[in-house]
Amino acid sequence: MIDWLVQRQQQPSHRQLLLVSGDRDWCQRQTEYLLTQATSPSLLLSNAVLSFDNNAELNFVTSCQISQYKQQLGTEYALVIYNAFDGLKPSAVYAVEGTIGKSGLLVIMCPDLKEWQHYEAAHSGIAFSYNTEHATSLFISRMKGILFKDMNVAYITPNTAHLPFAYARQNTRHDPLLGVLTSQQEMAFKSVLNNVKYNKSIALITAKRGRGKSTLLGKIAAALAVQREDTVIYITAPHINNAQRAQIEYKYAIANSNLDTANITHHGVKLELAFIAPDQLANLPRTALLIVDEAAAIAPSIVLYACQNFAHVIMATTLAGYEGSGLGFKIRVLPKLQTLTNTLTCVELHSPLRWYNEDSLETVFSLIFAPFVKDTATQSKQVASPADPVLHNTQMELANSYCHQLNKPWLIKNEQILGQVFNLLIQSHYQTTPDDLMRILDASEQHIMVLTNNADINAPSLAISAVAIIVQEGKITFCKNDSLLAGVICSQRRVNGHLVAQNLAMTFCDGWFMAANSWRISRIAVKPELRRLGLGKILLKEIRMSAEQSEVDFLSTSFGLTSELSSFWQSQAFTLLKIGARRDTSSGEHSGIMFMTLTARAYDTFNSYRNVAINDIDYFLNHLLKNSQNINSFLLTQIVIQQRVEPNVLLDEHTASAAIHYLRCSQFIDNKRTFVSAAASIYYQLGKLNIDASTQLYALFMQVHQKNLSKENKQEILSKLKISLTDTLETVDQAL
Repeated sequence: MIDWLVQRQQQPSHRQLLLVSGDRDWCQRQTEYLLTQATSPSLLLSNAVLSFDNNAELNFVTSCQISQYKQQLGTEYALVIYNAFDGLKPSAVYAVEGTIGKSGLLVIMCPDLKEWQHYEAAHSGIAFSYNTEHATSLFISRMKGILFKDMNVAYITPNTAHLPFAYARQNTRHDPLLGVLTSQQEMAFKSVLNNVKYNKSIALITAKRGRGKSTLLGKIAAALAVQREDTVIYITAPHINNAQRAQIEYKYAIANSNLDTANITHHGVKLELAFIAPDQLANLPRTALLIVDEAAAIAPSIVLYACQNFAHVIMATTLAGYEGSGLGFKIRVLPKLQTLTNTLTCVELHSPLRWYNEDSLETVFSLIFAPFVKDTATQSKQVASPADPVLHNTQMELANSYCHQLNKPWLIKNEQILGQVFNLLIQSHYQTTPDDLMRILDASEQHIMVLTNNADINAPSLAISAVAIIVQEGKITFCKNDSLLAGVICSQRRVNGHLVAQNLAMTFCDGWFMAANSWRISRIAVKPELRRLGLGKILLKEIRMSAEQSEVDFLSTSFGLTSELSSFWQSQAFTLLKIGARRDTSSGEHSGIMFMTLTARAYDTFNSYRNVAINDIDYFLNHLLKNSQNINSFLLTQIVIQQRVEPNVLLDEHTASAAIHYLRCSQFIDNKRTFVSAAASIYYQLGKLNIDASTQLYALFMQVHQKNLSKENKQEILSKLKISLTDTLETVDQAL
């Protein structure tokens, strides 16, 4: 292996993948040997402590927990090692691939190749729903199939070795010098600088990984620091590590400028490009010029705040999705940026800088983690992909739609169909990641239903017009007085998956929701050119029929509440049941849960909790949105009012509803329920008290809702609130 490593460095080589496959100890010995031969910065992604972690000679190795992989975005390594004995997390592997420089190596330590898919099923790198299992990982089976077809993928086992060379053609790329821009970067550089001459400007640089976005940001920041000496310039990113490349380029550019660096502070120019965390932007002066790297990995609300409040914002991001929500940035943020200024400048970089053109690692990983994903960076209109047959007659397509539930082992053998499914999900659901691809293939509780243009699923010209991901929830049998269920009901514990089931069990203090057989429609997507033709309605009808045949108690869905989405679900006979108290950091919207009952027992259960749900929604409207001047809050208020069902006046106010509110308040007093999940019931108790009795309780209740309370102050108010609420409940207890 040492000869292979040496020869790779003697000629310009593409980056490559090396699989080190065998038992855990053998793989660790081989990997330690690899590291002893390396001298350049290296990255180790592993949750477990490995045998060589304390080797003092390996001080050039950066160790990182797999879950913290995003901290490495924007850095560069010659060697990256991923410990797949901790399970494979697709988003992490796909992200760190972009940190590997030219001629670099990605090493994956993995079990015996023949057994890898079975090992992964037992040691999953991503979370699957509680009380579910799968015997094999179809994702790993598919991944192996793609890797073994690629002649540039290397592997070693205790008995075999395949160590191919992947030499790059000399003229595929010139090595950029530090501080020297390529012609493409130079054009983008001039475009952004020209834009900043206006009183307010926003610039956006987009590119796939390795195209030099961060380098360009550093050069732009340095040029502006010299030109605009009185302007304060900061850089922000999801993590300080993400800003390193831009900071290095900035420092180099300033040092090589015409300024006298010995007296540079006299000019008001800083030698360093200062970093500020995204959640600290409010502390900057409005006149500051803000550089934003990895923008798609920052919450849209923070990005929009920056663009609204600072005179000049220059951002860089990829729209491919590996940074966080790349497509979400395109859908949620970019349209709003266009309304903030008339001087929005968007530039795109195409040619790779950190590796050679036709890079073998980038090519094979795109096949594995982003099958047939369209390039959304320059896509101004939704058009059909060459791999995705065009549906020429939309009306005919509507009349001749056939519903299929896809068999997953069949799906991984039909890459073209898998590509269509994943494409639709990415275009319609901006938070779709490579982890979701693994979850769709491997999770036994997730099912894929599609509408196609042919009754024969194996037809060569099969085209998918709509897709839905259905997640089976509940059907969990708990022992009497089970502590886990008790913890879920009082919001102290959570299990993986079962999103709606355990949310409702907590909301209504009823374990029935965890035992009931329910289906959550996790995602539904229709081909862009076929939307608003009724295909979503057809697919939902098929899902309902299938659910009824499977004796499902109720259907549910959870999503960021918007007028368009909530109106669609309401038109399909779904009822708004709950609204999340906090805005989602990615979408900037409050989540909503809507449902449809399918059995008599489900109807009776939901009907008995109707008044509780209405009280909770009223609390949401009166306390969480009432004082907000945000236009989204105003629109959400209208949505909720339109879809709010009327109270059931036949229900005895002193039975089910009153008992639930009493229980939630009691749990809060006993520190078994958070204030957030008990607040609506405190609001209910306030409504039942006379003015004199409720004055103190109301005052404390309102104080807790104040923003920017210190942790100590909030805890003190909550303690007083619990005492006051205890006195109130004693009165209520006598009434019950």
